[in-house]
Amino acid sequence: MGSFIILFVIWIVMGLGLGYYAASIFKGDRPYGLGGDLVAGVLTAIVVGLLDWFIIPLVLPNMGQMVLFVAAILEPLLGVLVVLWLMRYLKRR
Repeated sequence: MGSFIILFVIWIVMGLGLGYYAASIFKGDRPYGLGGDLVAGVLTAIVVGLLDWFIIPLVLPNMGQMVLFVAAILEPLLGVLVVLWLMRYLKRR
């Protein structure tokens, strides 16, 4: 349970950090403002992280705890970047 709480905090901090730096990462303006980037970053990180934490052990039951922990950090990171990019791409269309 302790590692899950640590992951949850990591997801929140990662979502906030990527949301805050999204304008620098994607070299453009914020189509939905800073608040939109922050909310999208945090929600995406939490949803993808929870899916990883609960679904991966069902699909791959012999995966080690450390591999699961690393996957539950890296995949939400990539998910947040994809969602923030999509927000900008769809707003321009």
